[in-house]
Amino acid sequence: MQQNEIKETKREEWIDYARICAICCVVLCHATQEYYNGVLNGTEHVRFLFWGIETTFFTIGRLGVPIFLAISGTLLLNREKNIFRFYRKSLIPMIVATEIWTVFNYFFVCIVYEREIVLPDLIKEMLFMKDGELSHMWYMPMIIGMYVFIPFLAKVINYYENIKYFIIPITIVWIDTMLIPTINVFYNRTIMQDESLETLVFLPDVNFGGGAYGLYIILGYFIGRKKLLQRVKTSILLIVSVVLFAANTAGQYYLYSNDYFSSGSMLWYNIVPIFAMGLTLYELIRRYHNVIKHIVRIDMAFLARCSFGIYLLHKPVMVLWSKYVPLSGVNVILKIILLFIAGFGISLIILLPFYLKWKRVGKIVFLIK
Repeated sequence: MQQNEIKETKREEWIDYARICAICCVVLCHATQEYYNGVLNGTEHVRFLFWGIETTFFTIGRLGVPIFLAISGTLLLNREKNIFRFYRKSLIPMIVATEIWTVFNYFFVCIVYEREIVLPDLIKEMLFMKDGELSHMWYMPMIIGMYVFIPFLAKVINYYENIKYFIIPITIVWIDTMLIPTINVFYNRTIMQDESLETLVFLPDVNFGGGAYGLYIILGYFIGRKKLLQRVKTSILLIVSVVLFAANTAGQYYLYSNDYFSSGSMLWYNIVPIFAMGLTLYELIRRYHNVIKHIVRIDMAFLARCSFGIYLLHKPVMVLWSKYVPLSGVNVILKIILLFIAGFGISLIILLPFYLKWKRVGKIVFLIK
């Protein structure tokens, strides 16, 4: 998620639309996950119709993070940056907000689930040596790490502006972080019968390339600023996306129906279909933002500015909703929809006074821009 970047003179509407799309996807993902995890880990079986709807929701939800990372690339790699100014304006506020929410989430979980407070665990979380109490916080250490290197990457990108200079490293990193993990999902489970194996490995060390998340950032820049996919017809992008979605869904159902559990790895961000669909959706928003504007006809800047705040808030809201709002006997699809509305809507209501009145607090705690 791209926050606290150096302010631009004018907001770009299409990026605001991309932000809104991304945060909607993320909230949908976590709303679905609340009821879909049992299906993924094999503790629950559902009818095919419900499985199909939940898988579709979850797949769409997974497109949020790729879009957020692509936005980061578009905004942050567009020009060279003063390293220390960027750290002061962007990196440090990100770290501060992360620490605030790490502490809040820790005590929140201890209170809600009546758990013992273990201060060494909290300290480990604050030092990024232990996963956060709520699952969505995995994103924060990752994006902080990316921000450390953004100024240096921006300098390289702006020196070698043409993507032809990056084709070889991008391809090598893509093979290591996207293609091989996608193949291994099936190879390990169906051929080797052991999902814990890393059967196919890529021996060259490409960690310096930024991994899967670095690819999203770099390609987001080339798509958003250099119009990398401009010459590809919309019909081709849509056909490829539909085919990949169908293939991914079919593969997911094959794993599910054959009891190859933990099959949610087909829906992580280092899997080829999610990678391609996420960046395609980003390109389509860029192309057709004027159409979106004509349809929506309202100022969406408020939602876009609050997108990071919604990201930070929606998970605690969902925890409270799931624990204290009785929905026994309610259709699971309706439960997902209600949880999505609650997570998004309540978060937005909480953020409203910080957007309108307590702006300094909103900027520090929720990274409202």
